[in-house]
Amino acid sequence: MVPTPSRQEALDALAGGVDVLVVGGGITGAGVALDAAARGYRVGLVERRDFASGTSSRSTRLVHGGIRYLPQGHVGLVRDALRERQLLFRLAPYLVRPLGFVVPLYRGARRPLGMPLPALLRPLAPLGVRLGLAAYDRFSRDPRLRHRVLSPQEVAQLVPDLRTESLQAAFLYWDGQTDDVRLTHAVLATARATGAWTVNYAEVVGFERSAGRIRAVGVVDRLTGRTLEVPVRWVVNAAGIWAERVANLAGEAPVRIRHSKGVHLVLRPEAVRASSAVVIPETDDGRLAFLVPWRGRLVLGTTDEPYEADLDEPPVTPEDACYLLDHANRYLRTGLRAEHVTAVYAGIRPLVSRPGVSTAVLSRDHVVVASESGLVTVTGGKLTTYRRMAQDTVDAVVRLEGVRRACRTETAVLAGTEGMEEAERQLSNSPLDPDQRQHLLATYGSAAMPVLGLVHQRPELAERLAPGLPHVAAEVVYACRWEYAQTVVDCLYLRTRLAVLDGAAADAAAPQVAQLMARELGWTPAEVARQLEQYRVHRSRDEGWRPGRREGVELQAATGSRT
Repeated sequence: MVPTPSRQEALDALAGGVDVLVVGGGITGAGVALDAAARGYRVGLVERRDFASGTSSRSTRLVHGGIRYLPQGHVGLVRDALRERQLLFRLAPYLVRPLGFVVPLYRGARRPLGMPLPALLRPLAPLGVRLGLAAYDRFSRDPRLRHRVLSPQEVAQLVPDLRTESLQAAFLYWDGQTDDVRLTHAVLATARATGAWTVNYAEVVGFERSAGRIRAVGVVDRLTGRTLEVPVRWVVNAAGIWAERVANLAGEAPVRIRHSKGVHLVLRPEAVRASSAVVIPETDDGRLAFLVPWRGRLVLGTTDEPYEADLDEPPVTPEDACYLLDHANRYLRTGLRAEHVTAVYAGIRPLVSRPGVSTAVLSRDHVVVASESGLVTVTGGKLTTYRRMAQDTVDAVVRLEGVRRACRTETAVLAGTEGMEEAERQLSNSPLDPDQRQHLLATYGSAAMPVLGLVHQRPELAERLAPGLPHVAAEVVYACRWEYAQTVVDCLYLRTRLAVLDGAAADAAAPQVAQLMARELGWTPAEVARQLEQYRVHRSRDEGWRPGRREGVELQAATGSRT
């Protein structure tokens, strides 16, 4: 695997000009960069923070059609999303895998699966749900993933801690699971391999026009302060929740966006005995919640409420946590408590605004708005449909250009997919423990081979970053060399994901991670201290939801590790 060009090389390439400049390094922007590069455009992508640092790192980790959208009438969205789900099973099988969901229905439920039902029709809820699941199966067109009715004994086997008192019916259906950040990086790596230049911590600060067209974009490197002017033919605004800001900077008026906050809690594996995901079938505000096994933990989410505060760092409040714990406890035998929570995160959804409609029922459809100035804005949508969003966006660029360039991403496997058998063979012969081998293969696919290569070069890089978790020190070096990681926060939140799996484990690993990055990036002792303080502040903010929380987060002192 050829190392990624340096940030400096990528910035210099941007200064030479591109056909398409993508603004935004989340999953949508990454998809646009790949699609445009695959059609033969010279492509650059800039992201003002780290890649996938916004909404793209804060999902429920699902690639799904959206079972709750069927009763809302969003049939087209469900159909398209299930088609994209099936594509991703094939394009990135190591990252997107089928996952079973148990759907329990209880007597007396007023809004099962978000469907308001009068008392007279509530006994018919199981029939309605089964018809909906049959439609879901039909749209997915995958005979392996058909729903079925579960007996009470099967429910108890799949989810021993689920309440069975007053259980009216239960079903098992299938969707997909992923790691949203790793999926984004796989798409970015594929885009770079196709010729795109991608740079994080590069902020768009202005647009230059001539004869009504955008001719250049001003970009500031937030790490060095360097300012550069990027000549462009077309600009794609894929800034997600910041899309309106980017459009306003360009003097454009795109669709209006409403922001919705979604909160997730990450739970210890012993908190709930469950071998399948569980649908929390009814909440007070009429939406669904999920309890999903993920990386040896359980993710509980999500909320959906209008949000108008800080977009960069949306908080998890005590009320958010209580909402999720209380609703889950209505259906579990074991009571979830604050001490079961190992990490939390909150994300903001960019929803296309409709007057008088709540965020909970706004459609997750995407919108593409093209301007004669050369600016194309894409917003809305969901993780699952990123590829289709990108296709529609680049189609809009093609129409503005007046040429024919066919989309090629339906058959373009993502980085890490090819060479899986060889990667598995090399890992099986490595000195790593079985859980570490499985972790690397499931996280990086065939890109686990350069990670393993680092271990062969420096055996101390096989050391675990945290006891009981499979992450190895080599992943930090890989993140710096191949994925542009620039801060301790980048590595612990957005590369290894330790901080969103187990905050205490990440706190213990932070000094070692800082030393590994210092060696790769040339940090001084003062910069190491600054990085650790930045991480500590980030983690302290995350812990603000806990009752009687500490004022700060303590980090273990560096122990003179060989790494």
